Amino acid sequence: MKTKFYALALTFVFISCSDLNPIEESLITKPDEHWVYYNSNSSHFTHFKFSKDKLSHRYERNSKGKFQEYLGEKDVVEVPLKWSVTKDSIFSWGNFKYDVVSFTDDCIVLNYLIKTKPFVGYIFLVKQKDNETTVGPGTIEQKRINHSEKNNL
Repeated sequence: MKTKFYALALTFVFISCSDLNPIEESLITKPDEHWVYYNSNSSHFTHFKFSKDKLSHRYERNSKGKFQEYLGEKDVVEVPLKWSVTKDSIFSWGNFKYDVVSFTDDCIVLNYLIKTKPFVGYIFLVKQKDNETTVGPGTIEQKRINHSEKNNL
């Protein structure tokens, strides 16, 4: 009886001691995957890896198609950004804050306020394996628009 009690108590301690909420757990990438960052106002994409130490690292493909950390260009140095997600789904990333609109283990939709109409911008983070081909930025937006029944909104 005591053994069952101790096993149950230890299980409870391990579960309750987790410092990460479900969104943060989804953000953390495995060594062979990354997040593709799509902004609704840009025509390009960027790759990021989020680590357990709550730093994000920007990546790019080199001339051989392999992923490598992007360190900046010329005199502009790219540094890892701190990130966190609050219990009320506010994603802090570097000096910016975003609302998490929806999330799964493979896709996170963020929104942020802008000064011009429509007054809201969107960021799509889509998880991919490092060896997968990245599709164009409009593909994810159009997929969510054309298949709204699949959204977690």
